[in-house]
Amino acid sequence: MTFGSGSFGDWIMILVPIALVVGVVLIALWAVRLLGGGAEDDALRQLRARFARGEIEAPQFEEMRRALEATDGPRTGRSALGIVGLVLVVGAILLGTAAGWGGTTGPGWGGMMGPGGMMGWGPAPTAPAGTSVRMAGSRFEPATLTIAPGATVRWFNDDALPHTVTASDGSWDSGNLSPGGSYERRFDSPGTYAYLCRYHPGQAGSIEVRAP
Repeated sequence: MTFGSGSFGDWIMILVPIALVVGVVLIALWAVRLLGGGAEDDALRQLRARFARGEIEAPQFEEMRRALEATDGPRTGRSALGIVGLVLVVGAILLGTAAGWGGTTGPGWGGMMGPGGMMGWGPAPTAPAGTSVRMAGSRFEPATLTIAPGATVRWFNDDALPHTVTASDGSWDSGNLSPGGSYERRFDSPGTYAYLCRYHPGQAGSIEVRAP
């Protein structure tokens, strides 16, 4: 079974970024709760202050302290958040590495994390003029491109998300195109060639091949 191709590779491409984002969020929540403390921590501080002022006796203090610590569920929950988040982040990185995400035909850690990616800086490269189609905002621009027979069309992913260029009848497919990736295909016969992105329903386009 190959990670980088077929439906299994598609699922990896979708799930790994989700796991990475969820893991980062869980770690952030764990850090916030750890720094901010909880209601049980406040109650324990107040209990100690009352004991120091002599408002309660030592046996009462110990009994109430044990009761608070026994019901201190959020402390365990805070630790669990950090552990689960760390596992998700490490697992996403390892799975993405095992899938070989680094080329121009896969989602690519370079595309997802680098310039123009989801966590990168600056705009992605721009598709060249001429017989080319730009992918951005989950759409093809232009949606319909008219060319002469024998011309080569180049699709360029200017988006922060991965896309595919897939014939509507399934006769050809670019595979996964990470941000900054490109795909080329030559069209020799006149006709209309409809295509779409497998990851974004409604993102479709067509190539009109017309003789001069």
